[in-house]
Amino acid sequence: MNEPVKGFRHTAPEPEFGLAEAQRRMQRQLMASTGVAQSVFNIVKQELSWNPRAYEIFGVSAAGAALTLDFAMGLVYPDDLDMLISAREQLRRSPGAIELDYRIIRPDGELVEIHSLLFSELDGQGRPLLFVELALDVTERKRLETALIQSARLCRVLDQVSTDIYWEQPDDEDASDTHPSPLAPAQASGDELRKMRVLYVEDNMYNLMLFDDVMRTRDDVEMRMAQNGAQGFEVAASWQPDVLVLDGRLPDMHGIDLLQRMRALPGLENTPAFMCSADSLPEHKILAEQAGFTGYWTKPVDFDKVFDELDRIAAGSALR
Repeated sequence: MNEPVKGFRHTAPEPEFGLAEAQRRMQRQLMASTGVAQSVFNIVKQELSWNPRAYEIFGVSAAGAALTLDFAMGLVYPDDLDMLISAREQLRRSPGAIELDYRIIRPDGELVEIHSLLFSELDGQGRPLLFVELALDVTERKRLETALIQSARLCRVLDQVSTDIYWEQPDDEDASDTHPSPLAPAQASGDELRKMRVLYVEDNMYNLMLFDDVMRTRDDVEMRMAQNGAQGFEVAASWQPDVLVLDGRLPDMHGIDLLQRMRALPGLENTPAFMCSADSLPEHKILAEQAGFTGYWTKPVDFDKVFDELDRIAAGSALR
């Protein structure tokens, strides 16, 4: 038997990680650096596990009570519980991914807004094995959006009461002839510019309300909204918008697929279209551009940029 060479220490080779394990390690590192909470529920074993960020967001100590699905669901705001249960049932019946917002009440009583992506992982027979949730604490973002809505409403009120016509009261019945409406010259000429028609397709009601409130600050824009692809297609077919704003992830189809369907409608072959999505990765923007979108608006939306785009479109078109 050969003696080991002096001065060298024999060590066993390090185990090689498979591709799947390497991907999981990279995913964990990415989530740790971006503040994403991960929740994994094993359907077969009925076991729930959280990463450290999930414990932080939900305000629970890892050394505290046993972590169960009932405990986690008990933290969900009562009005949002049915929505979350329905999403899980939908994933059980039809595997895929669902994006939604809901609220939780931490054990200390603090209300937290959650933006969540739910998806399922399947076993070898194609049956759901795991429910995975990736979650972000968007409480501060919601506060900013609420403040923006309130500011937009205030601006609208101030704009209404600050006009000369609002304060000027006619002295008699004939005085109204001396204070014509600002639209009177255009109406008299028979060449009045109509409002720009903007169709926004988005399944999140909060985002719809925000967009609608901000657009109402413009007198030259007429808004219509839809909460899924099928509804958006119907509105586009009967109303013929001048600008399309489509969410990336709709309940019944992707925004790219919806745009392709709308392009087949008469008059919408070249209508400016903007993808409005929370996905900020460069590859998503490239795919949108290749699909024919004019621009890409990342949520939360920069409305200064939106207004600049609408002004540019209005300047290059004749809305009659």
